[in-house]
Amino acid sequence: MGIYREHSKRAAKAGAAFAALMLLGGCMTHQPTGIDAYQTSGIDQWLATADADKVVNAMGAKGLMPATIDCRFADTTPGQVAYLSKFTWMRAPANTRYHWEVGDPAYLASKEVSVNRVGLRRVSAKVVRDPATGQKVGCSVWVG
Repeated sequence: MGIYREHSKRAAKAGAAFAALMLLGGCMTHQPTGIDAYQTSGIDQWLATADADKVVNAMGAKGLMPATIDCRFADTTPGQVAYLSKFTWMRAPANTRYHWEVGDPAYLASKEVSVNRVGLRRVSAKVVRDPATGQKVGCSVWVG
Protein backbone atom coordinates (compact mmCIF):
# COMPACT_ATOMS: atom_id res chain seq x y z
CA MET A 1 0.00 0.00 0.00
CA GLY A 2 2.87 2.38 0.80
CA ILE A 3 4.29 2.37 -2.74
CA TYR A 4 0.93 3.30 -4.24
CA ARG A 5 0.46 6.15 -1.80
CA GLU A 6 3.96 7.48 -2.60
CA HIS A 7 3.30 7.17 -6.34
CA SER A 8 0.01 9.00 -5.90
CA LYS A 9 1.72 11.86 -4.03
CA ARG A 10 4.36 12.20 -6.78
CA ALA A 11 1.69 12.17 -9.49
CA ALA A 12 -0.30 14.87 -7.71
CA LYS A 13 2.80 17.07 -7.30
CA ALA A 14 3.77 16.55 -10.95
CA GLY A 15 0.25 17.38 -12.12
CA ALA A 16 0.16 20.57 -10.03
CA ALA A 17 3.59 21.61 -11.31
CA PHE A 18 2.54 20.98 -14.91
CA ALA A 19 -0.65 23.01 -14.47
CA ALA A 20 1.32 25.90 -12.97
CA LEU A 21 3.77 25.83 -15.87
CA MET A 22 0.94 25.82 -18.40
CA LEU A 23 -0.70 28.79 -16.68
CA LEU A 24 2.53 30.76 -16.30
CA GLY A 25 3.73 29.83 -19.77
CA GLY A 26 0.65 31.27 -21.41
CA CYS A 27 -0.36 27.97 -22.99
CA MET A 28 -3.99 28.34 -22.00
CA THR A 29 -6.55 30.19 -24.07
CA HIS A 30 -8.61 32.86 -22.41
CA GLN A 31 -12.23 32.06 -21.68
CA PRO A 32 -14.68 34.16 -19.69
CA THR A 33 -15.01 33.19 -16.03
CA GLY A 34 -17.09 30.09 -15.48
CA ILE A 35 -16.95 28.87 -19.07
CA ASP A 36 -15.94 25.26 -19.33
CA ALA A 37 -13.81 24.00 -22.18
CA TYR A 38 -16.00 20.90 -22.33
CA GLN A 39 -15.97 19.61 -25.87
CA THR A 40 -17.13 16.37 -27.39
CA SER A 41 -18.02 15.37 -30.89
CA GLY A 42 -20.70 17.70 -32.18
CA ILE A 43 -20.80 19.95 -29.11
CA ASP A 44 -18.64 22.69 -30.61
CA GLN A 45 -20.33 22.58 -34.01
CA TRP A 46 -23.32 24.32 -35.58
CA LEU A 47 -26.48 22.46 -34.62
CA ALA A 48 -29.98 22.38 -36.10
CA THR A 49 -32.68 23.13 -33.53
CA ALA A 50 -33.65 19.49 -32.88
CA ASP A 51 -29.99 18.54 -32.42
CA ALA A 52 -29.38 21.60 -30.25
CA ASP A 53 -32.22 20.55 -27.94
CA LYS A 54 -30.63 17.11 -27.53
CA VAL A 55 -27.17 18.57 -26.87
CA VAL A 56 -28.46 21.13 -24.34
CA ASN A 57 -30.33 18.36 -22.50
CA ALA A 58 -27.27 16.09 -22.52
CA MET A 59 -25.04 18.88 -21.26
CA GLY A 60 -27.60 19.73 -18.57
CA ALA A 61 -27.39 16.14 -17.37
CA LYS A 62 -23.64 16.70 -16.98
CA GLY A 63 -24.19 19.81 -14.86
CA LEU A 64 -23.49 22.31 -17.64
CA MET A 65 -25.62 25.07 -19.11
CA PRO A 66 -25.31 27.42 -22.10
CA ALA A 67 -23.09 30.41 -21.31
CA THR A 68 -23.27 32.00 -24.76
CA ILE A 69 -25.16 31.31 -27.95
CA ASP A 70 -24.38 32.08 -31.58
CA CYS A 71 -26.81 31.64 -34.45
CA ARG A 72 -27.00 31.79 -38.23
CA PHE A 73 -29.23 30.83 -41.11
CA ALA A 74 -29.07 27.30 -42.44
CA ASP A 75 -31.38 28.13 -45.35
CA THR A 76 -32.71 31.51 -46.46
CA THR A 77 -34.92 30.20 -49.28
CA PRO A 78 -38.37 31.81 -48.95
CA GLY A 79 -40.61 29.47 -46.98
CA GLN A 80 -37.64 27.36 -45.85
CA VAL A 81 -36.52 29.14 -42.71
CA ALA A 82 -33.96 27.05 -40.86
CA TYR A 83 -31.48 28.12 -38.20
CA LEU A 84 -28.28 26.77 -36.70
CA SER A 85 -26.96 27.39 -33.20
CA LYS A 86 -23.62 27.04 -31.45
CA PHE A 87 -23.05 27.22 -27.68
CA THR A 88 -20.29 27.68 -25.16
CA TRP A 89 -20.82 26.01 -21.81
CA MET A 90 -20.39 26.77 -18.15
CA ARG A 91 -20.96 24.88 -14.92
CA ALA A 92 -24.56 25.36 -13.84
CA PRO A 93 -24.77 26.82 -10.34
CA ALA A 94 -27.13 25.00 -7.99
CA ASN A 95 -30.83 25.73 -8.55
CA THR A 96 -30.19 27.74 -11.72
CA ARG A 97 -32.88 27.85 -14.38
CA TYR A 98 -32.16 28.75 -17.99
CA HIS A 99 -33.94 28.95 -21.31
CA TRP A 100 -32.68 29.46 -24.87
CA GLU A 101 -34.43 30.29 -28.12
CA VAL A 102 -33.60 30.89 -31.78
CA GLY A 103 -35.95 32.64 -34.21
CA ASP A 104 -36.95 35.87 -35.85
CA PRO A 105 -36.57 39.00 -33.69
CA ALA A 106 -40.36 39.43 -33.16
CA TYR A 107 -40.58 35.87 -31.82
CA LEU A 108 -37.63 36.49 -29.49
CA ALA A 109 -39.22 39.71 -28.24
CA SER A 110 -42.33 37.77 -27.22
CA LYS A 111 -40.17 35.17 -25.47
CA GLU A 112 -38.26 37.97 -23.69
CA VAL A 113 -41.52 39.13 -22.08
CA SER A 114 -42.49 35.65 -20.92
CA VAL A 115 -39.08 34.70 -19.50
CA ASN A 116 -38.79 38.03 -17.68
CA ARG A 117 -42.13 37.27 -16.00
CA VAL A 118 -40.68 34.10 -14.48
CA GLY A 119 -37.54 35.87 -13.26
CA LEU A 120 -35.03 35.04 -15.97
CA ARG A 121 -32.67 37.66 -17.43
CA ARG A 122 -30.87 37.64 -20.77
CA VAL A 123 -27.17 36.76 -20.53
CA SER A 124 -26.34 36.18 -24.20
CA ALA A 125 -27.96 37.36 -27.42
CA LYS A 126 -27.17 37.87 -31.08
CA VAL A 127 -29.05 39.03 -34.18
CA VAL A 128 -27.81 38.13 -37.67
CA ARG A 129 -29.06 39.59 -40.95
CA ASP A 130 -28.76 37.74 -44.23
CA PRO A 131 -27.45 40.33 -46.73
CA ALA A 132 -29.04 38.60 -49.72
CA THR A 133 -32.60 38.38 -48.39
CA GLY A 134 -32.66 40.89 -45.54
CA GLN A 135 -34.07 38.21 -43.21
CA LYS A 136 -32.97 38.38 -39.59
CA VAL A 137 -32.48 35.63 -37.03
CA GLY A 138 -31.80 36.11 -33.37
CA CYS A 139 -30.83 33.89 -30.50
CA SER A 140 -30.80 34.38 -26.75
CA VAL A 141 -29.99 32.61 -23.50
CA TRP A 142 -31.79 33.65 -20.30
CA VAL A 143 -30.76 32.62 -16.77
CA GLY A 144 -32.41 32.98 -13.41
